[in-house]
Amino acid sequence: MSDNYNRYAQKMAELKAERAPAPHPLREALEELLMSVKWCETIWAIEDRIEKSLD
Repeated sequence: MSDNYNRYAQKMAELKAERAPAPHPLREALEELLMSVKWCETIWAIEDRIEKSLD
């Protein structure tokens, strides 16, 4: 392959790496927290249904 093609491929790889989204640790932590809250709400709803059916 030509030297120009190799430079082009390398430059495109560098640009792609620069454009890659940065990690969002706070967003990931928030999503994990919200999933935990949803799980708890689901469990509480099931427990409420069980308690109502026993009354």
